[in-house]
Amino acid sequence: MKKIAIKRKHLALLSAVITALIILSFSATIIASADFFAPFSSNDGKPVNRVEPSIEPAGSESDFQVKIAYAYVGPLPPEKAYYTDTKTNETMVHVSQYPSAVFLEFASVPSTIRSCDAVIAVYGVKIAADTGPTEYYGWSIGTNYTAISQESFFAMNTYPDELIHRSIYRVRGGSWSYNLTARPTIGQTIGSVGSYTMNSTFTRSSRSDLSVAGIPNAISVEVYRIGYVTMTNGSVTIYEDAVTDNKPVAYTQLSKYEGGFIFNNLLPAEQLKGIDLFHPQR
Repeated sequence: MKKIAIKRKHLALLSAVITALIILSFSATIIASADFFAPFSSNDGKPVNRVEPSIEPAGSESDFQVKIAYAYVGPLPPEKAYYTDTKTNETMVHVSQYPSAVFLEFASVPSTIRSCDAVIAVYGVKIAADTGPTEYYGWSIGTNYTAISQESFFAMNTYPDELIHRSIYRVRGGSWSYNLTARPTIGQTIGSVGSYTMNSTFTRSSRSDLSVAGIPNAISVEVYRIGYVTMTNGSVTIYEDAVTDNKPVAYTQLSKYEGGFIFNNLLPAEQLKGIDLFHPQR
C-alpha cells in the first residue's frame, strides 16, 4: 500500500509540472503574438511605421498669394433655422443665429522656386465681432510642382492636421489645385453658415454665434499663415510659423449691409440685390 501511495504522489507531482509547463507555454505564445502585432499598430490607432516628421521653423517665403474675395456675416434666414433629419427624425438646429461665410482667393507666387514636389500651406481664418465672440477656422491650399502619385497625394494631405490645433480651430478644411498658376482660384465656403447640430445637444455659446453678446457693431476677417507642409521624393517635412510671425496675410473690416456686414470683391454691386448673401453665385 505504501508503494501505491508513493506512486500516486509522484503522478500528482508530474501532472502539476506538466500543467505548469502548458500554462507557461500558452503565456509565452500570447506574449509572442503581442510582439508580432506591435510593429503594425499603436495605441492612437496610427501605424507605428508611419513616419512622423519633425516640425521645423518656417521660412518667410510664401508659395501662395491669399486675398479675401468675399465675406458676409448677418442674421440667419428663419427658414434656415432648423430642419428635420428624415433618417433619424431628429430636429437639427443651426449652430448660429448670426452666421458667417468667407471666400478666399488663392494664387501661386511666380517668383517662388521650390525644390519640393508639392506643398500645402495652412492658414488660420479669424472672424471677429467687436462685442467679443470670435470664430476660428483652419484652412489649407495645396498644389504640386512635379507629378506625384495618388498615394503621395493622400498621404501628404494627412499632415496639415499636425499644425491645426483642435482647441483653437473649430473646423478644418481645405482645397487642392493641380499645377496652380498665378491665375486666381476661389476656395470653398469658410464659416458657420450651413452648420447644424442636434437640438438635444445644442448650446448657445460664443464659439457658435457671433451675436451671443448682442448684435455686433463691427465685424473683421483676418487670415494668417500657420505653416506649410512639403513633400520631396515621398518624404514629408512640416514647417510651423512662430506665433510672433503670425501677421495677417489678408485683413478686412466688413461694411454694414442689409442687417449684416459684407466685404465684396467678387461680384458687381448690382448683383448683390436679391441673392442669398451667404452663397454668392460665382
